[in-house]
Amino acid sequence: MELSMFNVNHGFCEAVARGLRSGFLGPEDYRRMGTSDSLEDMRSALEETDYGTFLQDEPSPLLVSTISKKCYEKLADEFRYLKAQTVEPLTTFMDFIAREKMIDNVCMIIQGALNNKAPAELQEKVHPLGIFEGMKVIMSETFDIQGGFDDVYRIFLVDTPIGPYFEEYLKVADTEKDEMPRAGIETSQVGGILTKQDLEIMKATLKKAWLEDFHSFVQGIGGTTAEVMGHMLKMEADFRVLLVTLNALNTNLSTEAKLQDRNALYPSFGYLYPEGTRELRKVWNETT
Repeated sequence: MELSMFNVNHGFCEAVARGLRSGFLGPEDYRRMGTSDSLEDMRSALEETDYGTFLQDEPSPLLVSTISKKCYEKLADEFRYLKAQTVEPLTTFMDFIAREKMIDNVCMIIQGALNNKAPAELQEKVHPLGIFEGMKVIMSETFDIQGGFDDVYRIFLVDTPIGPYFEEYLKVADTEKDEMPRAGIETSQVGGILTKQDLEIMKATLKKAWLEDFHSFVQGIGGTTAEVMGHMLKMEADFRVLLVTLNALNTNLSTEAKLQDRNALYPSFGYLYPEGTRELRKVWNETT
């Protein structure tokens, strides 16, 4: 029954995805690139693949960072083209995929702002898959980041799907500071809250919220999507649990006073959940 109307809604998208998959580099392509003596030879080798002439407008000498940037841009262009052909719930599904890179971009811009760097200076580090409409404003030469976080916060909250995650994080951070919950956060308060927060913890918190939201979405769809993506997201949740635990060892987050902050970064699903995460919540050094 699940496949009875599949081609009506998703047939073209599947054909495009299969076409893109057939363009993956094969053993012969890697052998040809492995014999390259320079990046110019690498450019020539890639021209014989589905990558085509995506580097033809780049001047010599070619840089590794340029190749990496153009590959990411090609990925983002193909992702957006595929998304443009979709209908619900696939459109929202692809939105969820892009949200992870949006979180990375948002956190990088905030980090740059706290270090008094203009957003335009961070252009090279922006992941193209996580670009949203408001970033064009933030990345413009005329945008004054020193004017405060008001405009940045408003753009993040209104123009991005990760706005609810960001708002919830700020509410929790503000509650911890004042020990009294508030109905909302004023834009004028955002700078003061972010200045006092560890941005790595903020990124981990946002990604936890994204993972839980994504998992809830695919479970709501049900069927093969819930089975396949549920497995992948559970694996990702377990990875994040282990990553947070290992990175927190022998740091302030492993002290008794901060264990609760670390444990709050664990997703509430996964193959380790709940028995495994219950044991990991007690860990504070390599031995334990």
